[in-house]
Amino acid sequence: MHTSPPCTAAPLNHLADQREAAVIRLKELLRIPSISTDPAYREDVERAAGWIANFCAALGLTVETLRPDGGHPLVIATTTNDMVTPTGGNASAPPRRVLFYGHYDVQPPDPLEGWTDAPFEPTVRNGKLYARGASDDKGQVMMFLEALKAYRDTNTPLPCHVTVMIEGEEECGSVSLPAFLASDADKLKTGSAHDTVCVVSDTCMWDADTPAITYALRGLVYFDVKLHGPSRDLHSGVYGGSLANPATQLARVLGKLWDDQGRIAIPGFYDDVAPLTDAVRDEFARLNFDENAFTADVGATPFGEKEFNTLERRWVRPACDVNGLYGGYMGQGAKTVIPTFAGAKVSFRIPADMDPGKVAKQFTDWLHGHDVGGCRWELENHGEAWPVAVANDSPWLAAAARALEATAGKKPALVRDGATIPVIADFKNQLGIDTLLIGFGLNGDNIHSPDEHFALDRFHLGCRTHAALLAEVGAMG
Repeated sequence: MHTSPPCTAAPLNHLADQREAAVIRLKELLRIPSISTDPAYREDVERAAGWIANFCAALGLTVETLRPDGGHPLVIATTTNDMVTPTGGNASAPPRRVLFYGHYDVQPPDPLEGWTDAPFEPTVRNGKLYARGASDDKGQVMMFLEALKAYRDTNTPLPCHVTVMIEGEEECGSVSLPAFLASDADKLKTGSAHDTVCVVSDTCMWDADTPAITYALRGLVYFDVKLHGPSRDLHSGVYGGSLANPATQLARVLGKLWDDQGRIAIPGFYDDVAPLTDAVRDEFARLNFDENAFTADVGATPFGEKEFNTLERRWVRPACDVNGLYGGYMGQGAKTVIPTFAGAKVSFRIPADMDPGKVAKQFTDWLHGHDVGGCRWELENHGEAWPVAVANDSPWLAAAARALEATAGKKPALVRDGATIPVIADFKNQLGIDTLLIGFGLNGDNIHSPDEHFALDRFHLGCRTHAALLAEVGAMG
């Protein structure tokens, strides 16, 4: 088993001594209802940003709180030169840098009746901390900050430079970040791709006993699709069968998005999808993933594109989903109308090599190619995000694997994820740096749902791992 570099001994021992105190600090942050999507909580969002800024300032970091485009506060905290040991003890060699990204904003807690205890009154039950934001993402942010605190409290110089970037808009689309990275990225003090790596803890372990490094994410294309028909809702007894019903036409068109094999039926859609090789299939097979257990956990059975299993569909194949349908009469009982319009939320998840802009155009052209009986399309593109991937032989990935083996006692699983974190593509495309996704959540943590929770043993493992990771990055030379 790999052991951590000697410089981590004091911080790791300190983290063991501070377990209860660290949980108390996390509870303090969790009590702040920093719901970024609801203007009624704007003061609480500001309060959470101030809490993070004050914590970072107490660590000796240089802190700046920004409001890009007038949005929610973005906290940037950086190390000073006197906090860091030169790379390999060589004073002439510039230390490497870890850019840690996370978010302090949270999802609304609704439905409140689903919570056992109040969502912003953190409660520990059976070794798990229950609160909104416990796993996504306040608990995972605090793991990194606690690792920094352990170095500070033990007067141990940091083995590498650090920039902490904690935002308050992740749950509402990180709308301000692209503009910030385009105009003010120098505030992050990132160097070249050789010198800097981004670290994000907003993902999951492989299982409760096996840590994971996520090295690839799918991209995202998201549309709000409306089909407009008559100028007002109409009596279906008077007009039914005499003109196009936008709800009927929308359902008819969306039903053609998939063929009988589960493939997306847009012409040319798969032109850029990389073939699934035997080597990749073998890599996935070694993970011993139980697709029936995965879907049974949510009361379903495996389903999707034929000739591919669940992991393959999630990680390396594109997906299209109707995320919502609306229009017409939605109340109790009957009301016989032809609606003036009908709408749907439609998203695409796209693997490496696919271009979100191309997918958006293909979908738009495909919709307009249908005869909808004189109805009119209104399409709103809610955003596009590129897929991202880190090479399996990356030295950054090797450093993270060593840190996890040292703290968890076993080698991490190397996994992909079907989800999207848009800012990671921005880090790659605008800053040229790779990202390590080292999360300690689980799919069963009820993220975005009532009774969200985070097991305290995983919280403490994350604190130790980040302390070890900083040492491994510093030892890379």
